[in-house]
Amino acid sequence: MALVTLKEILKEHKGAVGAFSTYDLFTAQGIVQGAEESGLPVILMIGQPPLNQPGNEYVGQIMVQLAREATVPVCVFLDHSKDYETCMKAMKLGFSAVMIDGSHLPLEENIAITNKVTEAAQALGVSVEAELGALAGIEDGEEAKKAKMTDPSHVEEFLSKTSVDALAVSIGNAHGLYKGEPKLDFDRLSTIKKISGDVPLILHGGTGLTLEQFAKGVEIGIKKINIGTEVKTTYIRAFIEAHEKNVSAYDMVGIPQACKNAVAAMVQDKLEFFARGYKALI
Repeated sequence: MALVTLKEILKEHKGAVGAFSTYDLFTAQGIVQGAEESGLPVILMIGQPPLNQPGNEYVGQIMVQLAREATVPVCVFLDHSKDYETCMKAMKLGFSAVMIDGSHLPLEENIAITNKVTEAAQALGVSVEAELGALAGIEDGEEAKKAKMTDPSHVEEFLSKTSVDALAVSIGNAHGLYKGEPKLDFDRLSTIKKISGDVPLILHGGTGLTLEQFAKGVEIGIKKINIGTEVKTTYIRAFIEAHEKNVSAYDMVGIPQACKNAVAAMVQDKLEFFARGYKALI
């Protein structure tokens, strides 16, 4: 179909769209393959640390090329950039969306850096996601997680002073593998949704959430769900399984293909649930 912006993909699609972390050629191919097999749009994303590794601008170029050749809409997205320079790097590579994460900054500084990135992005037709509330770490206790959650009183001010296309929120979600069942504050999410209006809300830290939690989030208004750790665990498990079938082969052709196909199957499953399957659990 085409390389599309975050704004386009979230506006035109019902339910939520999956955003999947990319690390190399095979994760990128697997994510697009899974989307094509589901017939659904997808967000192909890469974080600031992987993109800034030496030589990894080529991974960014591959992502853009795969999106342009895909048979479904694909948004190429920079995830959790903490600075203006990396956002500009992604835009120059042809990304259709960037996230400027100023959640670690005081509110006014978050607004300022978000506006700086948004001004440049809008001139290039690129979408911008921002974040309010810091995402917890898996080592954080419940009190620490609660303290980092998005303050609904900040949402109206932030959105009135910026022109972002999407807003990531913190409601008890965390990056990495959760210890025990995560506790999400859906009442807080409902309050934020009433304030945010038409601005799409984003849920990071999707790996490890239950299907019921996904369904509830989408029902309230989550439009994009980030999956990162599950891409890595799916890839590595497939790698180990394929390698152990014939250890002496050191099969650098077949093993990456097995990893790609495993990622594709996971992506297809997630996309179909976020788009349609969640309705059965509401």
